[in-house]
Amino acid sequence: MAIKSTHKLIDDDRKPRTKKEIIKLISNNINIAETVIKDIFDDYVALIKAELDRCEEFRLFDLGKIKLKPGHKKLTTNPLTGETTTEWTKSKIKFVFSKQYKELVESFYITDENKTTSKE
Repeated sequence: MAIKSTHKLIDDDRKPRTKKEIIKLISNNINIAETVIKDIFDDYVALIKAELDRCEEFRLFDLGKIKLKPGHKKLTTNPLTGETTTEWTKSKIKFVFSKQYKELVESFYITDENKTTSKE
């Protein structure tokens, strides 16, 4: 269900919303208890973690994909002893936006070359 009124989303404060504020906003907007919304979010986060563990990729509806690039073995040398060992590098996570959202963001930032002004 979409947010009914956008005036609740607009405020002058530029700080990002906290998890608690988001849950309260959704709860008030669709008349469902905050505990139910919190449980839904917690289950969704658990699902994301499980899918990343299973196949290293998770699609967030039409927004984009979360991709996990696992670490690899790296040969390292101890400078004090000269001993060589293999270590695993850290895994990396990446979010790739879908094409429609990339185009949407690009439409927000129109360059000065595209603007037409007349001083007549």
